[in-house]
Amino acid sequence: MNISFRKKGISAVVATVLIILITVAAVTIIWAAIIPMINNQISGSTTCLNAVSQVGLVTDKGYTCYDEDNDIISLQVSHGAEDFALADLQVLVSAGGDTTSFKKEDFTSGFNTLPGVNEEKVIKINVSSMTGTPDSVSIAPVVSVGNTEEPCDVSATAVLSAC
Repeated sequence: MNISFRKKGISAVVATVLIILITVAAVTIIWAAIIPMINNQISGSTTCLNAVSQVGLVTDKGYTCYDEDNDIISLQVSHGAEDFALADLQVLVSAGGDTTSFKKEDFTSGFNTLPGVNEEKVIKINVSSMTGTPDSVSIAPVVSVGNTEEPCDVSATAVLSAC
């Protein structure tokens, strides 16, 4: 019995085409996984940039002040024309070098709604739990990006005067 084995291989052209196809498929799969992550990061940072530039404190109308008799801080917060999902507002109150953070659930007198597009709202916060007299206040918007809430940088700071 005569068994002959024929050695056959693939040609160099076919091998090159297969390598190119495998490379293109790998790049496509990696690209499909990475692009959504990059887009989410860019979207979050762009939203924060808009929020920081659009949310501010109005200090020239007398509503941003400290009522020492009632331990209440009043803030007049403005929201510009840019539409974004303002989920919360972090209010940082400084008193004698210590800073305390307040959020929407800490607002008193039924003022727990945030300003909408082109609105200004007065927000009141009871600061009786703080030690010392509040001297300055800063605000930082918290925006919704997809299913998460993203805290942004401080957008405005004001020195508190008496009401």
